[in-house]
Amino acid sequence: MTRSVGGAVRDPLRVAILGFGTVGRSVARMLVDGQPGLRLACVFNRDVERKRVEWVPEGVRWTDAIDDALAAEVDVVVELVGGVEPAATWMRQALAAGKSVVTANKQAIAHRGPELFELARARGLRLGFEASVAGGIPAIRGIQEGLAGDELTRVQGILNGTCNFILTRMESAPVAFAAVVAEAQAKGYAEADPSLDLDGFDAQAKLAILSAVGLRRRVDPAGIPCRSIRGLEAPDFRAAGTLGRVIRQVSVVERVANGSGVRASVGPALVLRTSRLAQVMGSENVVVVDGVRGGQTTFIGQGAGGGPTAVAVVSDLRSILAGDGHAGTELFPASEPAHDVAPAADRAHYLRIDEAGIADERWSAHGIAVARRLDDGQGATAVVTAPCAPAAVEAMMTDARGASAMGVALPLID
Repeated sequence: MTRSVGGAVRDPLRVAILGFGTVGRSVARMLVDGQPGLRLACVFNRDVERKRVEWVPEGVRWTDAIDDALAAEVDVVVELVGGVEPAATWMRQALAAGKSVVTANKQAIAHRGPELFELARARGLRLGFEASVAGGIPAIRGIQEGLAGDELTRVQGILNGTCNFILTRMESAPVAFAAVVAEAQAKGYAEADPSLDLDGFDAQAKLAILSAVGLRRRVDPAGIPCRSIRGLEAPDFRAAGTLGRVIRQVSVVERVANGSGVRASVGPALVLRTSRLAQVMGSENVVVVDGVRGGQTTFIGQGAGGGPTAVAVVSDLRSILAGDGHAGTELFPASEPAHDVAPAADRAHYLRIDEAGIADERWSAHGIAVARRLDDGQGATAVVTAPCAPAAVEAMMTDARGASAMGVALPLID
């Protein structure tokens, strides 16, 4: 059947799902329960027999052979396997075979997006990736379409629900970090190995995508500095409260004045309690966009989970069915080279160093002025610095670690 991608597509649009995990099951459930014009035709998963469910109609093909899935008579391949490879290769093969693609895979879009989008454009196909950032929040569509008339200067947000659950849980009660991570794993918010979340690499990929679609500046995700939320303890949350702030894993990318680069970072920070970034609790996400003409726009909601992410996937499928031109293919700056990520601007920082009585000369040796001293109550040194370069803070923390002291350093973001 010949199907148009420039105008309305004749239904039913036949869909193959690669990956039948939490999100894949949710997408299949939505398609089976009734999405006019969309029909589930094929499901791929390793060891597929253990994944079979009774509620999928008999006519749906189940396979554990990726070549069979990619060769199936379908119009759209929904990639929900995750990771850069082999997912990116499978998406490339699907596009080469004349099939549009919808994905929730932030790593593949962030790292392989340019080649995938170029191939989609060359073949006149769609590559939908709404679900790759902020789960069920329509941030990509909202930026690309709702804010298309503005000139955006900054995108910031809480982009990882696992970290937000951990930090807001520790904020509410004096619970040890390891215990909260275990709780997040028990609730299904964190993987058995939560390193990608805790150390910022999940949010790093999402921020690279937001830089491309929001600021029209594509960056290499590996060039975005990341700091882990590991090492945070109850005294840090008490200090945040004393300062009228809360701790969040903040992702921010902003245009550099008089230049083509950006400043970008991912890591824990102290944000004002009145900030929109402070309002999200549990596993929620928020994306806050600043524009020259429209001011600030906020997108907030459930950033993860099978149901919300499936809504984003099916929304992209419906866009392809309607031929409305979304699914992002034209609006991702794939052909231009990646922009540089400039060093972060000077900021005030909160520092806790598990060493008492640090002499003023030691701070000044690193170019740091202490603006306020806090009573840690644990025999450690806790201060708020005057605005200083992150490199100076890192040098001070390296100095402290060399003296067998541990601690944390958090920028203050207003």
